[in-house]
Amino acid sequence: MMFFMDNRIITNIEVRGVDFSYRKNHVLKNLSFDLPLGESIAILGANGCGKSTLLSILAGVRRCSGASMLYGGSDLCKDKKLRNRLIGYVPQTDPLLPELSVRDNLLLWFSGHASKLNEALTLPSVEMLRINDFIKKPVRALSGGMRKRVSLATALINDPQILIMDEPAAALDLCYKAEIREYLSLFHQSGKTLVLTTHDEEDLSIISVLYLLQNGQIFRSGQILRGNELINAIRGNINITAPSAYGLPNAGGFNAP
Repeated sequence: MMFFMDNRIITNIEVRGVDFSYRKNHVLKNLSFDLPLGESIAILGANGCGKSTLLSILAGVRRCSGASMLYGGSDLCKDKKLRNRLIGYVPQTDPLLPELSVRDNLLLWFSGHASKLNEALTLPSVEMLRINDFIKKPVRALSGGMRKRVSLATALINDPQILIMDEPAAALDLCYKAEIREYLSLFHQSGKTLVLTTHDEEDLSIISVLYLLQNGQIFRSGQILRGNELINAIRGNINITAPSAYGLPNAGGFNAP
């Protein structure tokens, strides 16, 4: 799928100047990198390195003064209407209200009129989740896998072109992990863009672009690493090869994206 704006083909979202601190902890240090559209992108790193913070900034949930996300001639950090139309976001924590039905939870996130919800449920990316099987049930009565499908549906119900998902299969059993991975793969295969963080190596089977966060900086890998090589890369013990686009300093043997 090609992305267009004013009859121009858009190939990347140019993320620039992402700098964020928690009190004295400088988590993200002036990050600049591209999100290639139409790809399936993983951002990996050790616990506490800032992955969730970065995703929440990309999704517009967390403010980051000085940052920009250039999509064609628009800055998604300023054009909230365009950003909300382009991006769907699933945080690691469950965003659902357990006392409400699945349908009512979807309505809370749906940007259209309530009368159009049934139509939105027929979107291919939503229909594949099979939400209609339990749409009248209260969320509190659902299994963990069902809840994750509903969480995913809240992000897809507005038909975004980009899905940002933090730890898609956290706390799920093997069967549900495989099921969620299949949904995400189908989303990407439809020509849309997937950005996720994960601690599950199996999720890398659907990834085409790999970034690593280390010491507050981001680095793009020239290949999708696995096993001990991936572990050593996250620890900064080995190089990952990719041409430097921004001249960022080399950290821990990595090369900037």
